[in-house]
Amino acid sequence: MARVATLLLLLVSLTFQAHALPVPSMRGFVNDPHALFAAEDKLSLISEVAEINRRTGAQVAVLVLPSLEGENLETFATQTFNAWRLGSAQRNDGVLILVAWQDRRVRVEVGRGLETTISDALASRVIKEQMLPYFREGDLLSGLQHGLKGIDALLSGQPLPSPASASWAWVRGKLVNFSYWQGLPFLAVGLFLLILKRKKRTVRVLFFGSLLLTPALAITSEFVSWVMPFVWLSFSIPFISIFSGLFFLWLYPQRLLAVGGGTMRDDSATWTSTTTTTSHLHHHSGGDSGSHSSSDSSSSGDGGSSDGGGSSDSW
Repeated sequence: MARVATLLLLLVSLTFQAHALPVPSMRGFVNDPHALFAAEDKLSLISEVAEINRRTGAQVAVLVLPSLEGENLETFATQTFNAWRLGSAQRNDGVLILVAWQDRRVRVEVGRGLETTISDALASRVIKEQMLPYFREGDLLSGLQHGLKGIDALLSGQPLPSPASASWAWVRGKLVNFSYWQGLPFLAVGLFLLILKRKKRTVRVLFFGSLLLTPALAITSEFVSWVMPFVWLSFSIPFISIFSGLFFLWLYPQRLLAVGGGTMRDDSATWTSTTTTTSHLHHHSGGDSGSHSSSDSSSSGDGGSSDGGGSSDSW
């Protein structure tokens, strides 16, 4: 009977091991094995992580997964950290940012040598103040970028950046994902309705205002990429106005020509808009003066390990 019980326990153990989520191989310092990022977004993150590692001498790595498939977040993060051997074997100055996107979980795992520099409380602040406001709005890239800025500040001996604004994160997420073709139907319908209601003054303001606004937006788009769709929308206003006017004239010629001496009402509208580092290098203790590789082709760290320090959260 004892042998049967032992055999059953062994089978159960093997079953759990077979279903355990394996630690993915390290493919550089930004790891996205399921391609949750667009190619250009991943390249942007690689550049940012490489720069942090180069300046501070630490080893920061990112792992993004769809799900942990029931695995414990803290345990899996520690396993990944130690399997990847992040940080120097002497300094243990590695940092792992692990995101389970569909699980809505995130952890910052810290090597033993950084548990004072990036304490559990500070790691929690990085997550809550810099990352979660963007994650809640579905913006994975911005959340990671702001989280990296927070980690960079702590490694460089600087105060944490101001907390991210949840409202601005929501607006920015919408603007970043906005496209010209999303806005064009609304613009066309809006202009046609203005002409249909004979709001001549408003149409004139939009027509001539767009001639001044388009060059200004085009210049701004050189520095702020999400402005580009609005450049084309502004550029389209005169053409849509002319086309809508001609279409209205063809559709209701008697109505447009019969305005005669009647007085025209116009509405006024107000627009409101909301607008919202020299670093000291991370100082190392001990006699090890070597630096880590900042190349993203690394398949392993430099021998560091973690005791499970850091912080986790969900959104």
